[in-house]
Amino acid sequence: MPTARELPSILRLLFRHGPLRVAEWVGEQVLGRLATVTSILAILWATVRLAIRPSSWTPPVRSIFARQLLFSGVDGVAVACRFGAAVGVLIIVQAALWIDMLGVTTDVIAPMLWRAIVREIAPLLACLVVIGRSGIAISTELATMLVNHEVEVLDAQGIDPMTALVMPRILGMVISAFCLAIIIAASMVITGYVIGWGMGAIHVPWMTFLDGIIREFNSLDLIFFVPKTIIAGAFAGAICCSDGLSVRTSVTDVPRVSSRSGIHALTAVFIVSAVLSVLIYGRLLVFKIL
Repeated sequence: MPTARELPSILRLLFRHGPLRVAEWVGEQVLGRLATVTSILAILWATVRLAIRPSSWTPPVRSIFARQLLFSGVDGVAVACRFGAAVGVLIIVQAALWIDMLGVTTDVIAPMLWRAIVREIAPLLACLVVIGRSGIAISTELATMLVNHEVEVLDAQGIDPMTALVMPRILGMVISAFCLAIIIAASMVITGYVIGWGMGAIHVPWMTFLDGIIREFNSLDLIFFVPKTIIAGAFAGAICCSDGLSVRTSVTDVPRVSSRSGIHALTAVFIVSAVLSVLIYGRLLVFKIL
């Protein structure tokens, strides 16, 4: 779909050169998007191959990986807890409204909330936290290194930039997104219960509430939660690294590339979420497609 910035160009082409030129422009855009997706998939495939090769994990690579986990995961725990708590309050307030309007009990609402948290909200929030805290920082760091010719120095020393710079950062983002999603889900459930108990929307004890959630947990939740979090985090990391290393040799390009990488990563996360929802559930919104 063309963006608002591209729409005037399409209209000018249509009036000046006719539908054939517009079709040619659309084809070029489609091929460009396919090339971008292919490049991202190639980066992810190379990351997997390098990650399972023991010789890739040299002391400098392990150090970069550890720092990435510290920055993306450990330092992001407080932010993830705050996000989870805030969204948990919003969800329990909406649940209280549903209970009043529909005349149902907490036993009916709690399973639906749990599925929404595990299958949709927690993975998305975790990816947003990782992209906001680490993704843009990664693209800025790599773009600065490229502008300062540090990447060329590594290459001249026989050090593969993919192994030393890209692979540990992508893996760090993936693991951080997965762990933060678990923390966000737990924070949302705990905060939701506390606020719901205070509002009078939840009347059962904590252990009864927790036991009901555990009984509602099924294999489909796990099948959706794990790949959605890991794949979305991997795409976000690969896009941030790819955009950072695509900057031209100009310092003024660094802020533009950094902001663009954040938008691209967020877009990829939502697209991956939608695609996985269709593939796993076989539904697009409420319409059965398979």
